[in-house]
Amino acid sequence: MVRRFTLSGASVATTARSPLPEGQAVALFVQTDIGTAAGVQEVISGIQQEWAGLDILVNMWGIRCSNGGYKALSDDDWQKALNVNLLASVRLDRAFLPGMIERKSGVILHISSIQHRLPLYDATLAYAAAKGALNTYNKGLAKRSWPEGHPRQHDLA
Repeated sequence: MVRRFTLSGASVATTARSPLPEGQAVALFVQTDIGTAAGVQEVISGIQQEWAGLDILVNMWGIRCSNGGYKALSDDDWQKALNVNLLASVRLDRAFLPGMIERKSGVILHISSIQHRLPLYDATLAYAAAKGALNTYNKGLAKRSWPEGHPRQHDLA
């Protein structure tokens, strides 16, 4: 996704826990853990220092937890899955969506997973549940983002 946007001439900001892959050039890279509120704030601050806002926000990440289904997953496993797979998107949207609404321009994409509909019981149940929550959040966010009284405000199912 980063490569495609860069090749099309976009100024791209991206983040990861690991260093930027060799040979990948972006306008802004923030190495941090978006599974924490502080890590997301680092990304937000970096982008706000460089640009007035975003035209496109792509929330595309995921972290899988321990295998073994519900018996193997600890509270910490569940919290990690929710922090990365749901709350990182919520926090970034909260930071950048108001500017998009004000400018009447912008797009937010949430990349989810087929596992929200077809969870693997013994493998990645917390991941699947978090992606299901992301999909529900996305629908609610889309409904709310239309101006009050707009005919499309209630179209999404």
